Amino acid sequence: MASRPNLTREDWIQTAQQVLSKSGVDAVRVDTLAKAMSITRGSFYHHFSNREELLQGILTSWRARATEDVILHLRNAQTSAEQQLIRLLELPYHGHAAQEAAAVELGIRAWARGDRQARQAIDEVDKHRLSYIEGLLMQMHLGETEARDRAFLIYSYQLGLSLLSTEGTSTNHMDRSARMANILLSSDTRHAPPQQADQPLSV
Repeated sequence: MASRPNLTREDWIQTAQQVLSKSGVDAVRVDTLAKAMSITRGSFYHHFSNREELLQGILTSWRARATEDVILHLRNAQTSAEQQLIRLLELPYHGHAAQEAAAVELGIRAWARGDRQARQAIDEVDKHRLSYIEGLLMQMHLGETEARDRAFLIYSYQLGLSLLSTEGTSTNHMDRSARMANILLSSDTRHAPPQQADQPLSV
């Protein structure tokens, strides 16, 4: 194997994320990554002082790509709050790239169960994503409490998709996404008054 110092820091991070998603954080080792990339260890030390710095790089890169960049892209599209939410609900169905992103996130969430640094990154990302969704719902004139509850429901649905099978065609997926958007964003019963127990039933 030859040393390839022209490899970038991001090359190492992306390979590390792939190993993490398939084999867990314990498999993210310099030797393992060098073997996967068919290079010597020397390239690693052009970019990182040690393994801990690489692990921090994984979290920083994931946070930027999977949250900050996504939100920035949606906001820059200059569409309505409802359209941004519909596009957000479609993201898990965006082909192989979406599946890889989901696998990396699952790997990081598993890592976070036993690591404070990863847990902090997860907590920050969850809070940021929920705040963004809640803000969009409030732009759609939902009250603060309902917006918070619906944001939690929408986000839970998105996370659940990463755990479920992706069987079916892209058409099936997009049709389901449209139906779920209709359910999750529907306002038909938003302000319906509660039924009083002493009101007579209509017949």
